[in-house]
Amino acid sequence: MVVSEFIENAKEIEIDAVAKKGEIVAYAISEHVEFAGVHSGDATMVFPPQKIYFETVRRIKRISRQISKQLNISGPFNMQFLAKDNDIKVIECNLRASRSMPFVSKVLKSNFIELATKVMLGLEVEKPDKYLFDLDYVGVKAPQF
Repeated sequence: MVVSEFIENAKEIEIDAVAKKGEIVAYAISEHVEFAGVHSGDATMVFPPQKIYFETVRRIKRISRQISKQLNISGPFNMQFLAKDNDIKVIECNLRASRSMPFVSKVLKSNFIELATKVMLGLEVEKPDKYLFDLDYVGVKAPQF
């Protein structure tokens, strides 16, 4: 059994990334529209995030780099965070492609799955250009029941 603190009115934020030998080579940070508590598969997601602090993004990137390095990740991974008033808590880290990885790949026009496959096969990969993360449009993933 896992017992977790319930934090009211917190944002849930995800990072989908690909790392090679612990170094992140591509990433995408998305935010859930609903407050934390809605299962990530049922949540409405926005990428790039529109309503989170710049400092929150900086901390998420720093924490993700540290965890990726310590776990020496090679391949795709997804981390989920809670954020409230710039206080960041890691919910979980999954060493696999997530449901949102195809979504962020489409929005970025950069195939994270192909990149992760090359990493896992030991092939050379190039980091995507920085301009890919400066989008002038927003993608929204919404559940359909």
